Formats: sequence, structure tokens, C-alpha cells
Amino acid sequence: MAKYYVTRTDIWIADGQLTGTETILSKPSAEKSAHEGAQRFRGLGTENVHVVKHVAKRYNKLMREQNKRRKANPLTVADIAQMTEQAQELDPGGK
Repeated sequence: MAKYYVTRTDIWIADGQLTGTETILSKPSAEKSAHEGAQRFRGLGTENVHVVKHVAKRYNKLMREQNKRRKANPLTVADIAQMTEQAQELDPGGK
């Protein structure tokens, strides 16, 4: 039995070049379940949703890329302190 999963594609122009990413939205499952999941994502307003046949090599490659994007810029305590200062400058009353 073949498995399928749901993805979302995002395309934009960066530095004059067409750039895109594909994000996995679900785990591999039966075709009917994947199509139902895609319909739910579309119902929530997600655009560019696709159902893709599961090929382990491609799926794992996408997952690695997705994890790299997610972990690329972790938030630090210094970042939070800077954001707090900016918020206080905008609202000196503090309430």
C-alpha cells in the first residue's frame, strides 16, 4: 500500500532569483487520509497545499532541510533583552 503526505510550497523572489521551499505538514499515511488532511489545511486557509507520494529519500531530505530552517536562528537572552528595551521605549508607561 502506497503512502502519501501533505506539503506546502512557498515561492518568492530574493536577490532577483526565484526561490522556494517545500514544508512537510503531515506524516506519511494512506492516500485517502492524506487527501482529507490536505482538505483540512485548505479549509484553514493554507495556500499551495499538495499531496505527494511518499518516497523515503525525498521525504527525509525535505525533513532535514526543514529542520535546518527551523533551527537556523535560535532566540537568545540578549535578543529578548533587546526586544524588552524596544518595547519600553515605545511604551514608557509599562502597562
